[in-house]
Formats: sequence, structure tokens, C-alpha cells
Amino acid sequence: MNSPLVSVVVNNYNNEKYLTECLDSLLSQSYKHLEIVVVDAFSTDGSRALLDCYALRDSRIKLIYADSYIKYPAISYNLGFLSCSGEFIAVNDPDDISMPTRIEKQLGLLLDNDNVDVVGCNCIEFNELIERTVITTVEENVRNAAPPARNPSLMFRKQLIAQHGMWKWQCEYAADFEWLYRWYTSGVSFFIVQEPLIKYRYSHGGNISNARAINQALKLAIFRTYFGIKIINSSGLRWWYRTLLSYYYVCSLSFKWMLKRITAFVK
Repeated sequence: MNSPLVSVVVNNYNNEKYLTECLDSLLSQSYKHLEIVVVDAFSTDGSRALLDCYALRDSRIKLIYADSYIKYPAISYNLGFLSCSGEFIAVNDPDDISMPTRIEKQLGLLLDNDNVDVVGCNCIEFNELIERTVITTVEENVRNAAPPARNPSLMFRKQLIAQHGMWKWQCEYAADFEWLYRWYTSGVSFFIVQEPLIKYRYSHGGNISNARAINQALKLAIFRTYFGIKIINSSGLRWWYRTLLSYYYVCSLSFKWMLKRITAFVK
């Protein structure tokens, strides 16, 4: 049986609270021929001590430690990709949990389908208050101006990096959207496994989307406009509706930020 090496990139910054569940879920995968490449962007919590313990316990864990704080996730993701030895690369965020058969099922689909380049999967979104299953398809995501597949659910052929490039730090904090649609509009084939194979931790306080909301919203609106024009024949009305909402959201966030600054100045 063909058992290629799969590299799983975990991009961590101050996620000590969630790392144990993340790493345990990867180490207990039904598919064992893995390397887990953890890039730590100079965490200030106990992440590195925890990671050191895991690396001593299991030789499949490969640690990449930044010597100083890496501001942009694009840079640390790219460090992880460049450090991968596997023929296939998967992504697992440090606060998410992979189901036991995730790697096996995504890899099996890529091995059985030469015409598929990137495989995502559906997910269970959860936090302290909610738990809900989200079912979608590539086609539905594109119609709604969402990424073709959710970044933390991805597995792809390593050769795509050389062919179509990695993340661009200039596109933060919507670099994952730009990256995936740059691939999609270049002809890369995406597929989503309908079974939920990850548990995605939904919008906790440290998420980039909360910390850099205006920057992210503006970049996302610009990228939706740009890629919507590139796929004008398939983007559809919902794509442009979401794009208009993106610009409205930017204006709303900017107004609230300005109001907050004015109020603070007056006081």
C-alpha cells in the first residue's frame, strides 16, 4: 500500500490553552506516517515548554521556533510549509481538533483522484457556548464569496506551492483568502469531504479576526472585488452582495473606531 509522508503544519502563537487537544488529536490519527511541523511565532505563554515535552514524547513532532515575534501569520505559515518533508501538506490550527480519521480520509481522496489538488472537509464549529455542524461545498462557498475550502481543514499536494506560491504577508489579515483564490483562479482543483473531520474553535478573543477587524475587513472587501472580476462568469449575485456587505462592514467598523477615539479625546 502506498503510504506517503503527510506533513501537518500547526501555526502557533500563545495557544497553550488549546495545544494539548490539538496535538493529541494529530498524534492519535489512524494514519500514522505523519510529521507534525509546529511553528511557534515567539509565544510568551507556556506554549514552548509544552511543545518541548511533546517533541520528547513523539519523534513525529518537528519544532520551528522563531527567534523574535513574527507579526504576520503568513510568514510563520510559510516557514512551516518550507520545513515540510512530506509529499502532502495538511493544515491544523493550534486551537482546532482533527477527528481520528481526518488525515486518512483526505489523503485517500487525493491518492485516488489525480484530478483533485486540494481537499478540505466540513467541520463542527464550537466554543464554550455553541456546537454546530457546518456543511458546505466548494461551489456553495464560491457563490457566497467565501474561501473555496476552510484553511484549517486543508490538505494539498506539496508541488502546488512551487507552482502557485505561498501566503503573502502584504495581504494580511486576509492572506488566506487571497492565497486560496489565487490558487482557485489559477485552475487548482478543490474538493470538500462532506463528513465533518475537524472541530473548529469558533471566534475566541485571540483570533486575528477580532484583533485586526478593520484591516481584515478592508483587505477582504478588496480581494472579493478583485477575484470576483476574475471569475465574473461564475461569481454571481450572492458574491457581489457579500462584497457590498464587506464594504459596509468596513465603514461600520471605521465609524465605531473613530467614535471611540473622539469620545476618549473629549474625556
